[in-house]
Amino acid sequence: MAYMSLIDNITNQDWERYAGSFADYSIYQTWPYQQTRAELDGQKLSRVIIKDEKGLPVTMGHVRMKDIKPLGLKIGYIQWGPLVRAADGTLKCSIEVLQALRSLYVGPKVNVLRIAPNVCADETGQELLEMLVSSGFQPTHSVKPYHTMMFPLNISEDQMRSKFHRKWHSFLKRAERNNIEIKEGSDEEYFRVLDGLYMSAQKRKRFKGLDMQLFIRTQRLLPLGQKMNVVLAYYNGRPLTADVTSYMGDTAVGIFQASSEEGLQLGSSYLVWWKALIAAKRAGMKRYDLGGIDPKNNPSVYKFESRMGADEAVYIGAFEACANSRAKAVWHISEKIYNLFKK
Repeated sequence: MAYMSLIDNITNQDWERYAGSFADYSIYQTWPYQQTRAELDGQKLSRVIIKDEKGLPVTMGHVRMKDIKPLGLKIGYIQWGPLVRAADGTLKCSIEVLQALRSLYVGPKVNVLRIAPNVCADETGQELLEMLVSSGFQPTHSVKPYHTMMFPLNISEDQMRSKFHRKWHSFLKRAERNNIEIKEGSDEEYFRVLDGLYMSAQKRKRFKGLDMQLFIRTQRLLPLGQKMNVVLAYYNGRPLTADVTSYMGDTAVGIFQASSEEGLQLGSSYLVWWKALIAAKRAGMKRYDLGGIDPKNNPSVYKFESRMGADEAVYIGAFEACANSRAKAVWHISEKIYNLFKK
């Protein structure tokens, strides 16, 4: 089969039109997010779409490229991509398509191309893994596969609620009796409220967290139908808890959630989670990604999400292709050194 490749000669409108046909499309492969991320990180950005003989896209992705001059390396990275899943869950791509992607970047543009597909380690994920290896990509063992909890949304609201553990459900019912006001929207003012709650939580729990400004800037640039949804809980006019969710592809992705001390006492996070799940279901999502978990180092979050009745999901991980053995050796040694300093 003949394939046609488009690199960088792509408009924002073309990107949105083609990306919408992929079930694994997410905020992390939107034009605004990747543009903002590249600018903040001082990286160059390349975009690629590969089409079949009928002109239909079979894979696409934003490639952020970093020039590490002291090492003489150029590294390319596709975050939560490339896009590969059709609306019915099957793979659009083939070994030949993935080989074409590798050939377009490894050598001509970068010394190393690392990708992290937005695909779980299920039957489809195993099929993609085998295709990636056959096309010249190798698993990246230095990167732990994404580990999360998925809550099903393709069931009734009563069935969703029945999945909650009895303790989780009792906390939800208590929160519903606490006269907590819920607001929902995508305006920037909602993000400002979230920013205050998130900063307070960072100080209280002493964690680094995500870059709020990255998502605020992304929200400004996203088209109306793709803007992240914010659910806010108030008590007597005071903000208690905020949740931000993105709706794209077939999976809602939880981006942030933060609560004040008062919110923790009133159990507002239980009510906000429930409202966020309902909103995602009504937006047409099939499942809700509650966010990454680490059962060993963060058991409290793992316990909280487990009691929601969500199922554990592990992704297939990251893969990379190198231009030659020298580039591979230099890259792996430098990454080990970097990770040691990071720890």
